[in-house]
Amino acid sequence: MLAAIAAALASAAIIVADLRWLRVMQREHYLAGSCTAAALRWAECRPPNQYLAPVLAAAGIVALGAWLPDVAAGGALLAAACAAVFPAGLPLAGQPRLAWTRRMRRLAVACVVAEGLLAAAAVAGGQPAAIGALAVLVPVVVDGAALVLRPAEALAARRYRTAARATLARVAPLVIGVTGSYGKTSTKNHVRDLLGGILEVVASPASWNNSAGLCRTVNEYVTEDTRLLVAELGTYGPGEIRAMCGWLRPEIGIITAVGPVHLERMKTLEVVLAAKAELLEGVRAAVLNVDDERLARLAETAASAEVWRCGTLGQPGLDVSLEREDGSVTVRCQGEIAGFFEPPPGVHLGNVACALGAALAAGAPRDKVLGRLAELSVPAHRAARGVSDSGVVVIDDTYNSNPAGARHALNLLIAAVPESRRRAVITPGMIELGPAQEAENRAFAAAVVRAGAQLVVVGWTNRRALTAGARDAGGTVVTVATRPAARHWVRAALSASDGVLWENDLPDHYP
Repeated sequence: MLAAIAAALASAAIIVADLRWLRVMQREHYLAGSCTAAALRWAECRPPNQYLAPVLAAAGIVALGAWLPDVAAGGALLAAACAAVFPAGLPLAGQPRLAWTRRMRRLAVACVVAEGLLAAAAVAGGQPAAIGALAVLVPVVVDGAALVLRPAEALAARRYRTAARATLARVAPLVIGVTGSYGKTSTKNHVRDLLGGILEVVASPASWNNSAGLCRTVNEYVTEDTRLLVAELGTYGPGEIRAMCGWLRPEIGIITAVGPVHLERMKTLEVVLAAKAELLEGVRAAVLNVDDERLARLAETAASAEVWRCGTLGQPGLDVSLEREDGSVTVRCQGEIAGFFEPPPGVHLGNVACALGAALAAGAPRDKVLGRLAELSVPAHRAARGVSDSGVVVIDDTYNSNPAGARHALNLLIAAVPESRRRAVITPGMIELGPAQEAENRAFAAAVVRAGAQLVVVGWTNRRALTAGARDAGGTVVTVATRPAARHWVRAALSASDGVLWENDLPDHYP
């Protein structure tokens, strides 16, 4: 009887855990292994999960003890209770909520079928308490189901890709592809801004930078009048950009930067560079930000018919150079002064230089393009400057944080807020930097202290590294559990003419 009750409660816990971990899988773009990695992060970083996780694992092992049925049933009950709440702090229905798309429904069915078969096998084998062990393994089951379904999902995506390919073949727009470890979205938007008054332009919305997002861009936004498509291309590993270029067929390729983003998956910067360089295979013109040393070397070996070297450091031989002088920017093309403009606050000149190079490579009239430089838009949440109702200067850099972007945003805070006023930086730190993550977060925290700013650390993901970096630099740290708590601190601590940098905002499936 006890075993039957334990099995029933463990089954209920599996359903609860499924809802939690399916949402994590959707937030992680259905990448197999994401749920297990997230579970380990929570077990390592956030109290009380350091204690709850070992109890959960031990209870699952005890639930397998067929030779002691009552003990196994007790283990199953404990495993069910722990699995229903683990990890403590991860919302069951957070924001954004689980979206029951067709792909999610397929994944959910696969998980339920797998769990049902395993549970039936446990009951048929006379070990109903073993269902408690299955409750412990829900993140692994979800990862496994995503892996098994991957070929079927690729097949399902083919028809959308076929439709997009047909649209591009019929409309025949000029395609400009944009990639890079960071700066992709800003540069894409700058190209759109520069050429939007000259051509009918479609740019991939927001960060729709994978195959599914780009197929949707073409299928929903490209019309018979479209003359230019600006496509942002992201990647988690080698081969992805090459596959997207196989049907997008970009004529111009832009690479903005190579940095320690996605090192968690790609391991080395050389692999990152090779993955980004896939964009240049077959393009007519390669536009490279040669302020980046790796891209400067790539410019020497790129096989494209045209190579546009763009930058901001005044190097000799640049095709496009933007040089800041007393608030104004001098534009040089092939070494000659072509014009001047005052950039909007928050604009990263390296990205602008690449966008300008691409516009000129596309054949746009120079005078018309230069005339639009002062009208460039700043993407939301990317070093955007504003002032709150209370008069506090706000630098919003909450999207897609990376080491170079974080330093740029910190410099904007320093420039916007005088030393006589209070400065603060609110951050959960940077992620997906692989083995460089701890060092980069420590370095950023030290830079915050040297800038005379109060560091406020949100959450637990990078709390240890950020705290160590700030203290090494002689600073203090304020720690808060959530972003709302950080907002409360800002309202209480800062007043008019003070300044705050919001650097990065992790989704709620990070501890």
